[in-house]
Amino acid sequence: MIKCSELKPGMVPCWEPAWKGRFEFELQDLAAFVGDTLLIDEELLAEGVLRLEFDWRLSDGRIFSLQAAFPDTFPFVRPQVALRGDPSTFPAKHCSPADGTLCLLGRDTGLWSAEWTLATLLERQLENALNGTGPEDPQGEPMEVWWNHLALDFTRFVDGSYMLVDSAWDLEDAAGGSLRLTYLMEKVGEGISFRGAVDEIKDEDGIVLATRSFPLPRELQASSKNATFPWRRVDRFAPPPREKWLDGNESLREKIDFNERPIDNSSPSISLSVTVQSTELSAGAKGDTYLFPLFFGPAKSFRPAKRGQRVSNPSLVIVPTHRAGEGDIGSRVPSVSILRNKTVAVFGMGAIGAPVAIELARNGCRQLVVVDHDVVEPGNSIRWPLGATAWGVRKTAAIKQHVEAEYPWTSVEGVQHFVGMPSASGGEGDSSVLPPIIAKADLVIDATASSGISRLLAEFCKKAAKPLISVFGTSSLKGGIVAYYHPTSGCPTCREFAYDRRLIDKPPGSGESSGLRQPPGCSELTFTGASFDLQELSLESLRLEVDVLSRPEDFEQSVIHTLALHDGFRRRPPSWRIDELDCAPECGCNQ
Repeated sequence: MIKCSELKPGMVPCWEPAWKGRFEFELQDLAAFVGDTLLIDEELLAEGVLRLEFDWRLSDGRIFSLQAAFPDTFPFVRPQVALRGDPSTFPAKHCSPADGTLCLLGRDTGLWSAEWTLATLLERQLENALNGTGPEDPQGEPMEVWWNHLALDFTRFVDGSYMLVDSAWDLEDAAGGSLRLTYLMEKVGEGISFRGAVDEIKDEDGIVLATRSFPLPRELQASSKNATFPWRRVDRFAPPPREKWLDGNESLREKIDFNERPIDNSSPSISLSVTVQSTELSAGAKGDTYLFPLFFGPAKSFRPAKRGQRVSNPSLVIVPTHRAGEGDIGSRVPSVSILRNKTVAVFGMGAIGAPVAIELARNGCRQLVVVDHDVVEPGNSIRWPLGATAWGVRKTAAIKQHVEAEYPWTSVEGVQHFVGMPSASGGEGDSSVLPPIIAKADLVIDATASSGISRLLAEFCKKAAKPLISVFGTSSLKGGIVAYYHPTSGCPTCREFAYDRRLIDKPPGSGESSGLRQPPGCSELTFTGASFDLQELSLESLRLEVDVLSRPEDFEQSVIHTLALHDGFRRRPPSWRIDELDCAPECGCNQ
């Protein structure tokens, strides 16, 4: 480290040439506050990196030793400031317990001004951050965030490891007990992949405190093991600096290695000693967080060494804690919570219907019934949501496999059926296949892009008093329709009458056939629209589905959402028009 007076010509950070004079101005402005305590890391500066160390005095007289590191894109983004010294003295909030990094501004990079200097930032924000005063973002600081970040530093950690818990669990004041896991373990080189979920937590008297209700990921359902490990409640237990993990710190090991019965009937042998502590879960909300330190190695590494025998200690990784309860999954988007207990039937697994099904699952829909007769071909991949792994697979089966693997809270019933085809060959006809599907659905989606099938589904839905949403694009994909049909209001035939009477404008491109092509080997013509345009229709249908299910009282009349992607001369940004659809007297659908 050198003083400012010891700087030599040419010793500047990498951003100085673009911001001439900024380096000198930064040092002078900071020195006005910290005086001769300002030191510069000479070795890093030789590589174009600016890191400073100095002491800063607060208004109450307290002095804090700080370190500041400037990113190579400074001053577009802020410098990083960290406390130096004993981690046990670091404040409990706005500070990383592992390395002392301070949170002086929220994550939004727009909170930093390129006109600010480091001294400006510290003068405005440091005292508030250290004292927990002043305005701040309404967010909590869960302890597991720091532990999960530290987990990545372990050399034998394997990416993709996790342990699933539920934020809804309440262990009350229990001091310890046992914890049963479902887990899948795999040795990867010198490391270990460990994926698991907590199934049940008991206290020391064997009383069940918490039970898993969320579904397991498919990989844990298919091939997994079960085991029970001890857990213990601790006071605030923050991750120490990384070097303390490496120097065999005994006081630290006592907190994370109290399991006296490692599992030695597996390869490798493993041991988990789970700690539980109270933490902020979010702003104003407290709960428990879990730490899963995993020891693994040959069985002999867990046994006491005999005299003269070489000691072989097990390896250690931290298994990151992730929250997968029903409330955890939906907490980011509360507006879609209505889908959690709903069943939606989607007819047509093409380039519109398949994305609709996947988005419904992503947003928490409990059950999907997907209906189609087709198979995924390589040519479909240019606008179908799944790629080469689905080639040659029935579309309903491909969607079922994908959804249930990626979104385990959603179950999928795949129905292989060609709606509208005669049943003379011995297969079941529409009259026997469709009513049970519609009866179990809270909402029906028609993505067949077939006007005859739309009218057929509308008739079945009207008889069952079920809402129907029909979605399709015009052949040229200059526009499209997302139509909501209430069982007592206008139907697809009413919509055609409304077009004829010019009560509603047709979408751009209606009646055009210039956009149709027959790909080699395909039995019929297909449109030439791209997935990024079709997604406008899929996503608008999702928005409408959530609105209809959330506020049915606002949707007692049919409505037509019309998409325009073309103004008659050129492409244009997507725009939507909404029209109400009354029953047409000529139709008589509700007589």
